[in-house]
Amino acid sequence: MNDPMDFECQERIRIKERPEDFIVEEILEVSHVKNDNLVFTLKKTNWDTLMAIKVMARKLGVSQKRFGFAGLKDRRAVTSQKISVYGVAEERVAALRIPRLEISEIERGDRIRVGDLSGNRFRITVKNVGGEGRIDWVKKGFPNYFGIQRFGEVRPITHLVGKLMLEKKLEEAAATFIAMPVEGEKYFHARKRLYEDRNYALAKQYYPKSLRYERAMIENMEGGALSAFKALPKRLNTLFIHALQALLFNRILARRCEEVPPYVAELDDVVVSRHLGHEAYMNVQSYNVDRINSMIPEVLPVAPIVGYKTRLHGRMKKITEEVLEEEGLKYEDFSMPHFPSLSSRGTWREMLGVVRDFSHELNEKTLTLSFFLPKGCYATTMLDYLFDRNPFM
Repeated sequence: MNDPMDFECQERIRIKERPEDFIVEEILEVSHVKNDNLVFTLKKTNWDTLMAIKVMARKLGVSQKRFGFAGLKDRRAVTSQKISVYGVAEERVAALRIPRLEISEIERGDRIRVGDLSGNRFRITVKNVGGEGRIDWVKKGFPNYFGIQRFGEVRPITHLVGKLMLEKKLEEAAATFIAMPVEGEKYFHARKRLYEDRNYALAKQYYPKSLRYERAMIENMEGGALSAFKALPKRLNTLFIHALQALLFNRILARRCEEVPPYVAELDDVVVSRHLGHEAYMNVQSYNVDRINSMIPEVLPVAPIVGYKTRLHGRMKKITEEVLEEEGLKYEDFSMPHFPSLSSRGTWREMLGVVRDFSHELNEKTLTLSFFLPKGCYATTMLDYLFDRNPFM
């Protein structure tokens, strides 16, 4: 399996030089049907969402399962998002003091679930640019690849773990997550030592305490790799499978774009229409193909997030099955009797990312961008398209 990330700002432009260069505000309406949770705004700087929740849960003395969130945010950034927590007094949440985390706007509300957001508003500063890039192209949309965050910005191994889990190679999957070394990473030497000797009992003595998830697995490796993975939050285990699905989607989309633009629907495609929180899928047939294409971007062509229930036709079927064969995978592999909670039926994702409320300002060699992206779209992907840097093709 190829590495999806050979590009991390290797060209002259500089992105995310400071967290303040990448500001993200989640757009989400808090629901008040049950009002059985506390809901608050969490502003974080240089924090991973799951790790922030883990630390808050530990300080409050409650399970991470009590927390809800709509989406994962960039780590190297300043981000604001809504978080819900069940069964905790407001004064205890308000009293939390954690470096680079700010809690505000505490209210009663419903549990927040993944996908509840409508999108994110961005303000991004890009330095050392030679011009505006392909601004006019971006305004029309961009290929909706999953971004680097889905695979791991520092250690891009999440998709590798997911594939090994799918292949029932849980021991190797555990070793990959816990210890596969990546040059330049802070804990390279500790990981390299364990990756080579696989002595988990000894690793308990020297493994960095800040690697909390890895240490949780190490503590449970005596019971086998499955036991070790079950020591992780379900949300993290799910991310391994999602990362593999994301890589397959990126490969499928890249191949599709070589043949048909992402803003064009053709016979046997599937398209989605989203309105007021509802979504409707339809097949493209000879009688409606022209009408559908006239409605883009209100209606968008989709490609598969592959699962065991994925059913395709036409060009998309051919491309998807070629990609799966190259990776040594089949649809039915996503049914995981050895780890049932991670089984995935599959779903769809738009092939075109649509930018709204776009504005920009170029001051000498610094480009400042402000825009809104619907949920599921990555600003880093848009930036790669803007500056003609595509790691997936």
